[in-house]
Amino acid sequence: MTQRKIKYIDGGSPEYWRQRTEGFRLIREAERSHERVKRAPMYISGGYDVDGDVIPVENLGPWDAMDEAIRAIEANETAVDILVAQRRTEIGLWRINAVIRELEQAELGQAEACHVEDPESNPPWGPDSD
Repeated sequence: MTQRKIKYIDGGSPEYWRQRTEGFRLIREAERSHERVKRAPMYISGGYDVDGDVIPVENLGPWDAMDEAIRAIEANETAVDILVAQRRTEIGLWRINAVIRELEQAELGQAEACHVEDPESNPPWGPDSD
């Protein structure tokens, strides 16, 4: 038997709306970070050497900001719940593992509730059956 986490929601409470606002803000910040990653140059100027040539430096700032935004989403239960409801498992190419885990658990719970068996892993016939 699976244990389900039952959430009680008071849609009229200020705390509920504060949590929702924060969750959507974190998601939007990750989307903005992804836009910056798409536009960011791979290298920036790190100064000049003695010959006057530019010293290229990897521009890791936008990628680090995107990683941080994804970690912030995964740490916020409301943001994860919002993305689970939308069935969004990634922003850009960044996977959101907390959402993937929640969706997998929900699918397992539905399969157990419906008594559905996977025919690939547990076929109704095989070499030992008639």
